[in-house]
Order: sequence, then structure tokens, then C-alpha cells
Amino acid sequence: MRFYSLVHHMLRLLIFLISAMLCASAVGAFDYRCIDPVVETRAIWVDAGAIPQTPEGIRQLVADYRRANINLLFPEIIARGYAIYPSKLLARDPRFANAPDVLALLIAEAHAAGIEVHPWVWVFRAGYTKDKGAILGTHPDWTELSQDGKELSPNGGYWISPVVPEARDFLAELFAELVREYDIDGLHLDYIRYESETAAPYGYSELSRTLFRRQYGVDPFEIDKYSFHRYEWQKFRERQINTFVQRIALQTRSLKPHVMLSAAVGADPKTARLHLMQNWQNWVDNKWIDFVVPMVYTNNDQNFRSLVTIERDLICGRTLLVPGISIMDRATSVERMTSQIGIARELQTAGESLFASSYFQEANATTLSAGPYARPTKLPFREPWVRSQELCDRAVQLRKEGKEDEAGFLADRSVMLANYAKYLETEIPYVLPTPPPLDIPEFVVPLPRVEIPRTSLHIRIDGKLDDAAWRSATAVKLSYTNTGAPAQVDTTAYLTWDESNLYIAFECNEPEVEKIKAKAAVRDEPTFYDDSVEIFIDPTGNRRSYFHISTNTIETRYDAKLTNPNWNGEWKTATKVENDKWTTEIAIPFSTLGASEPTIGSEWAINLARNRTTSGNLEYLTWAVPYGSFHTPDRFGTIVFR
Repeated sequence: MRFYSLVHHMLRLLIFLISAMLCASAVGAFDYRCIDPVVETRAIWVDAGAIPQTPEGIRQLVADYRRANINLLFPEIIARGYAIYPSKLLARDPRFANAPDVLALLIAEAHAAGIEVHPWVWVFRAGYTKDKGAILGTHPDWTELSQDGKELSPNGGYWISPVVPEARDFLAELFAELVREYDIDGLHLDYIRYESETAAPYGYSELSRTLFRRQYGVDPFEIDKYSFHRYEWQKFRERQINTFVQRIALQTRSLKPHVMLSAAVGADPKTARLHLMQNWQNWVDNKWIDFVVPMVYTNNDQNFRSLVTIERDLICGRTLLVPGISIMDRATSVERMTSQIGIARELQTAGESLFASSYFQEANATTLSAGPYARPTKLPFREPWVRSQELCDRAVQLRKEGKEDEAGFLADRSVMLANYAKYLETEIPYVLPTPPPLDIPEFVVPLPRVEIPRTSLHIRIDGKLDDAAWRSATAVKLSYTNTGAPAQVDTTAYLTWDESNLYIAFECNEPEVEKIKAKAAVRDEPTFYDDSVEIFIDPTGNRRSYFHISTNTIETRYDAKLTNPNWNGEWKTATKVENDKWTTEIAIPFSTLGASEPTIGSEWAINLARNRTTSGNLEYLTWAVPYGSFHTPDRFGTIVFR
């Protein structure tokens, strides 16, 4: 009977889609923000600071979210090494010392309102700058270390070492307590990773080093970055995370099969693997998580679209994708929130999650209830076959009403859910992780080092490079791609300085000027997807923190501190496009980098890059070869001020 129903459903979908393709106008001619998706995850991360501590407050919180047609809450229940509920295993968060059992109250109110509750739990992060938390306070020997032996990470966090068996057992039992003792609908894993390696290499506790040395015969301290042992060290740390996710998945389903498991993950899958040891693709491959929530926190819609597209294509229907949308910037959060909800729908994700409750204002609620969330929706991971059939039925009805675009959208959504449901029922063997996306060259290009002269001559920033100061500036070639291959076009950068500014100019030869791409037109849009140049500067020379500056051929400026584009510096740029090349001049005040005028002999870490699109594929050209992402400060070159 189930087989007949399934075949009937799929045939109906097929007939409908063929009819839609023949008769309908193209989907996309309408506003995705206003469509009723019928089935959609509408989640919000409820940070602990936003959880009321009285029954009345919790009742009001749930009522506010119900009015906005939010259907899933991720309340922050285990965080900073404490529990906000009365746990038998972990000390209670001091902020909730005198509060009732807020988790029990929240579950009761949410369920009465038809809202699911999936407790948000910190996994391997266990403290912050001012407080190591109760876990590491009780078990200091569980603490993970950076390569330089520090417990507190550059990002201000304390972390549990994933290799410690007793720590893994404790965390597993702590999460089991939640599942056993409370009527939760899901469990949401956060910090299910190592600390980011962007600022400092991580995972060098004594036990980690001992275990790795025992298995591979080398101390991680002694691994050359470009040796094969780096693959092994990467896989060793990834394995600690993968096996713990697997353990929690099996444990949770054995305790309560209906409890969903999800995870907040790095938005860029490649970066998540390289810098967080978070191979969430493998979790998807093995069905360990029921849906994935990438933290796509960006104020730039183009960047949001690009990242969600990458995630969607990687998942390929094997789980549900629920991208996280930041509402932290109150000046633009409402407009950006609705825009990104529309993009998520256009890309056929399974919904979205808003970060976070502390930033959720009346304007957000009003906008949602009057626009994107005007009608309630059902959750896609509950009975996906049934949800797919409901979408199909609604699509057929809209088709009869002549609403072709909406019908096509829901038909595509129905197929997406049907494919997901079919995949869930498919037996698959264990899927091995793919090799880490590391570039290990046979020959390592040495890091460049140059002296740059001081100038007393005036430089006018007009893109022309005709000022006399440029004739005595240091010239360097961007001779390689980011992987160390020879560059196919000529790019020269010029560097000089005076008492106030660092001046950098680029001369970019381009035989196909007519194909130059320049889409980013607003400050902090991702110029690096256009024909553009990039500068990475670390005035301290410690190769940990750095500034990122980029501009394209229409002089759009992008800047960030590390990868945070909320930092906006005061710098000037101008570009001139000619018949066979384009040139850019940039003046960067030392003050905007938080630096004073350099002394003679001062050394800064820096890299210079060019992005070229005219060949049809994005080419990454560079002065210092990073062997991967330009965001690799230990592969910056050096400039010496003279």
C-alpha cells in the first residue's frame, strides 16, 4: 500500500511538473518573501540572556514567537560550562541560580503553542575570558591547548579537548540527561568542533600529542606544514569530532527516536574543515544529523546567496538545509532578514534560523507576521512524505487557479522533500571521509621579503600611476596563483609610504578588458568575486590578526578585520581601465589600522592579490603563495620600511 501511494505521488508530481514547464511562466518573476511555502522551518536561537526567569516571562516570550509564526526554538541550555536547568551532572549557570526550571516551563508553553523545542548545547567550548566554567573548573586536565601552550584561545574561549575519553563520556551523559528527563523535540549541537585555527593552531594538549605520536610516529609540534603528516594531523582531529557526532546520534535515537539532531556549523564547508576540523559533509553522508544549520552571518545578500548555494549543492538532498540568518545589526536587520529569507526560499532550502533572541525586536516580529511568516507552516522533518504530498496537492490547486509561479515553487519544494524522504529510507553503508582539502605542494615557494622606500612626493589617488613617487616605489610581481602555479597574465604592485599612509598600486594587464566583471557596487559587497585586487595587512607582524582590503574596477570598497566586514577603515582608492590593462591606486592611513608611523626598519606582514574572471574561471593571483585561502597569515610576505 505504501509503495502504491509513493508511486502515485511521484507520478502526480511528474505530470504536474511537465505541465508546469510547458505552460507556466518562469518561476522567479515574483517576490519569494511573500509566498506561502506551506512547509518551512522557522527557527530562532534563544540565547540564555534572553530566556526569562519567570513563568509569566516565558509565557510572553512564547506568545511573541507564536504571533510571528516561528515554529522552532533553539534555547541555549548548556553554555559556558554550565547548565541553565537543574542538572544532576553539571553546576547551574549562576545567572539562573534562583530561577525555576526554565527549560520545563519553556517546553510546556511552546508545546501548547505548537512550537518545537530543540535545546541548544555547547559541546567542546566550555568557558570564556572571565570564567572557565564548571566543567573545566572541575576538570582542568580536560582543557585543550593552542600550539603555543595557551588555554585561553585568541577568540576568548576555553575548550574541552575532544580526545579525552572521560570528557567525551561526561558530555554524552549530560546530553542523554536532557533527552531522558525532558520532553524535548530535538537536540541542537553548537561548538561541535575545535577552536578556529585562523588566529592560532589548536588541538595541542599533551594527550592529543601523545595519541597522535603513538599512531603516526611524529609529534604534532614537529609537523612541517607542507608534509604528508599534515594530512594525518588534520584527519586525526577531524576524527575526534566525527566520532563524537556519531555517538550522540546513535545515543539520542536509541533513547527517543523522534528527537531530531541538528548542528550549527561553519557556513563555508571547506573553511569549516580546514580551520575548525568540522567535516559536516561526512555527518550528512552518514545520516548522523537530521538537518544542518550553517551560520551564514553576513550583511551582504550576494555573499549569503553564494554560501547557501555551495551548501545546497554539497548536501544534494541528503539532509535538510536551514541556513542561519543574523539579525544582530539592528540598523539593517529587518530589511536584511526578509531579503535573506527570500533568497533561502528561492534556493529551495528547508527554512531558516534567526540569530538571535537578544536582537529580536518588535520590528522583526511585525515584519515577519505581516510578510514572510504571514501564515503558519509545518516542519519539513516531521513526516516528510506527508509534507511532500501536501505541497503537491497545494501546487495542483494553485495551478488550477492560474498561479503558475507559486505552483512551480511548491512543486519543486515537494520534489525536494520527496527526495529527502526517499533518501532517509535508503540503506547506506558507512561513508568514509573525503581527503582533507589541503594543498601540499612538491615545492614550496619561499615567502617574499622586500624593502619599501619612504617618499616625500605627493601622490594623487586617481588611478593613473603617473605621479613621480611611483617611479621610485618598490615594484613586485604577482607571479603565482594561490596554489603556486605560474600566473598566466602580468600583474605588478608598487609600494611606498610617507608619514601618514601606506601607498599600494596595482597594474593589471588584461588582454580581454571587455570581459571584466564588476558586480559589487555597494560598500562591503564581496568585491573579491569580481575582477579585483586584495591586500592583507598585519601591522604587528605576529601573523595572527590582520586587516583585509579589496576593491574592484568600479572602485567599490570592501574591508574587514580578519573576516568581519563590520570593520570599516578610512582609506582611498581609484581605478582606471584602459585598452589592455587596468590600474588601481590605494592610500591606507596608518591610523585606520591602529598603527603609528613606522620607524625605519619596521617589518609588517602583508600579502597582495588579484582576482581575475575574464578567462571564464576565477583566477587567484598572488605575491606570497598561501597554498589555499588568502586568509593564511603565516604565508604573508614581509615589507620592511626604509
